Amino acid sequence: MNDDCSNPSEFNVPPWFYSDLEMQVEDSSLQEIFAHWRSLKGDNTLPLASKIDPIDLRAHLGNLFMVRVENGGEEFVYSLIGTKIAETLTRDSTGRRVEDTFPEDHPILALYRLITRERRPVRTHGQLNWVDKEFKRFESVMLPLADDDGTVIKILGAALYFTETPGNPA
Repeated sequence: MNDDCSNPSEFNVPPWFYSDLEMQVEDSSLQEIFAHWRSLKGDNTLPLASKIDPIDLRAHLGNLFMVRVENGGEEFVYSLIGTKIAETLTRDSTGRRVEDTFPEDHPILALYRLITRERRPVRTHGQLNWVDKEFKRFESVMLPLADDDGTVIKILGAALYFTETPGNPA
């Protein structure tokens, strides 16, 4: 997989993983989180990581995750995994490197590198095949956060899981 490509189809692994660089977010809860992220931007091109307050997102806490960007955007570590995510995936990956939590051929690292490099949000959706839960589909948003110098240092994410039919949260 080419990590330098920003063509969304390069990240797709049909039928279980799709990327959306246009941010066509379907779920209203994820739309709220995305709107909150945009509201924090102000005059900056990206919201500051220091502006994220869990109290502002309390209705979504169980579905949130936070990824620390390390080593100039080459490594990514989960610093927070919401309880609903941990329950659905049957694991809490807090403190683990992203690459240790996904199969080797999964495009997630390439997407995190794209988010960091291009400083842009990404939506993903599909099925949870990589954790043997093909019967569940997901939608997620991954939103870059910067430090005072404008460097992406964190990625705020949210993931929702659905069983069989759209609009039926698991």
